Amino acid sequence: MAKTTNITQYECDRPGCGVKEYVDPSETASPDWHDITRIDRNNNEKHLLFCGTDYKEYLQFAENQDKNFDAWLNALTSKNDGKGM
Repeated sequence: MAKTTNITQYECDRPGCGVKEYVDPSETASPDWHDITRIDRNNNEKHLLFCGTDYKEYLQFAENQDKNFDAWLNALTSKNDGKGM
């Protein structure tokens, strides 16, 4: 196996995925790589890199979480019939 220097390796951060891409400095990585920033319940940021397949799944997961959050956020207004507390 030959030795290659000065490359950038992209690797999906989703455990078990295994998708990788090696890019020479004179080349551009495929557009299927997506950097995301996720904030957990303790307000800690996590920076992740996803391949195209896992990014599509992540978007669906995030959309569902957004819907659940919006429903929770607006539930109190519904309970109080818009009259406040």
